[in-house]
Amino acid sequence: MLGMDQNAVVSVEISGSRTVSGQNEAKVAMKAARWCLVVLTLVVGMGVGLLGSFSHRDQAVWLGVTWPVGLIYAFAGLTGLFLALGELPARPDWWPGRLSATVAAALGWLIALLVITYLGPPPSFALKGDVILADDWISMVYLIGGMALATGAVYRAWLAVLEVKLAALRR
Repeated sequence: MLGMDQNAVVSVEISGSRTVSGQNEAKVAMKAARWCLVVLTLVVGMGVGLLGSFSHRDQAVWLGVTWPVGLIYAFAGLTGLFLALGELPARPDWWPGRLSATVAAALGWLIALLVITYLGPPPSFALKGDVILADDWISMVYLIGGMALATGAVYRAWLAVLEVKLAALRR
């Protein structure tokens, strides 16, 4: 093992020549895993958007007052997702970090809402005249509040990454 990296794997090919492999394969595997994490956060963001879109109109009566509990649950799910992604490292050398994962989740949430808004309900619901995101105050609060939460989460993640990069430049 003279002159070789300790992490490298030595393989013997059929021709008899020795090649150093392992580092390139490890980099490819790490890159694939990181892309899978970004796609996972995108899909989870879409799931939170779909669940929130279908549940934001739920209401409950308590003490004689109607409460929009579905809206509260939708915002709690979205806030929980962004807070969980906010715990990812903000280091620029670790990817997907806080910023890319938060952007992917916010895009997933927005894509789910756009698909539901423009395509409408599934065909089995369309015959009944159901509307998922209606033109009323509950749906508008869900849309505008969710976009504000997503924008705030992305801005918070960007500030964390910027702070880490500036600290590295000061050294």
